[in-house]
Amino acid sequence: MGVIEAQQDTQADRSATDLLLRAGGLAQTLGFTSHGPVNFSASILDSDGTRFVAMIDQLDLASWNIRYTFMANEEFAQLVRNDPSRGMQVYWGEVLARAHLTAATAILRSRHWVSAVIAAAEIKNLLSFAAALRGLIESAADTSSALGQIPCTLARDHAQIMLALSGHLRHAVFISSEIEDKLIHFSYARHLTKAELATTPTSHKAMKVRDYIEVLEKGRVTNIIECYRALCDLTHPGASSVWMWLHPVNDLEMDLKVDQDDSVIAYFLEEYRRTIVELLMFAFNPAIVTLRTLNYFPLAKLHVPALENWNMTGIPLWQKCQADLTGLTPKTDERLRNVKPNASL
Repeated sequence: MGVIEAQQDTQADRSATDLLLRAGGLAQTLGFTSHGPVNFSASILDSDGTRFVAMIDQLDLASWNIRYTFMANEEFAQLVRNDPSRGMQVYWGEVLARAHLTAATAILRSRHWVSAVIAAAEIKNLLSFAAALRGLIESAADTSSALGQIPCTLARDHAQIMLALSGHLRHAVFISSEIEDKLIHFSYARHLTKAELATTPTSHKAMKVRDYIEVLEKGRVTNIIECYRALCDLTHPGASSVWMWLHPVNDLEMDLKVDQDDSVIAYFLEEYRRTIVELLMFAFNPAIVTLRTLNYFPLAKLHVPALENWNMTGIPLWQKCQADLTGLTPKTDERLRNVKPNASL
């Protein structure tokens, strides 16, 4: 977070404290008052956002019953030596399972952050709101970093992956270290101790938060750095977490004022309305497109048939995948026998 704060950006030069100092007057201009009722759910998830999250909820991930099982490294290495074709069959079954695991948990995590943002706004707790919205930003960045390219790669290499799954690669070895590392990083990346750095794979090392957020910046999410700075200043804590309790009278006088949460939250939602809507796309679309792409592989327990009824033509990531899947049909009603010796896939 310190890296974010240190970055010089003229467009995002306004501090979180300035935002708070101006919030009261602007909130009144926008029609919000510190005591009036505000429908924060509607404020956060207007129109498209509300429908989008409702569609996510229709997937009912909480009811999914799936177990992911993976082969031990030593056992897999021996299998590849003894039977490369079978090894590739197991390898790609597990890669697709990891892609499903990543997509499902990414959706669940971001959806919980959305719920937390709404709940904090409704109880008028600015600090909880800031922490939750910051969590949603970081969740969206992590999801986009992990899954931003994976569905396209799976779609592009569909024919070769199908050969591997069917056990027809013969003695060829076909792997994707890039996909594997991205998926493992999503599940296991953390801050490592000095002792762990010497023995732990690079894919387990968390990147700097700035590197994750840069994914959203490159994706041109409106005012994302400015928004993230303001949230960090509240949660670190910074000056704005003090000034939320004060109201300036003049340059030398200020009043202790403890009822500014709702007006500042309302101002924040209006100031960053477009940012939040765009953020939802980055939080969920890569995972949704990944799940839709998995429907084209014959691993029944990884299928989400409901997605075949979704109109995703407006999602650029799906457009790229669809170009490589032209002429193919989803395998949502098919099964591939003996892909793995266990029943989890």
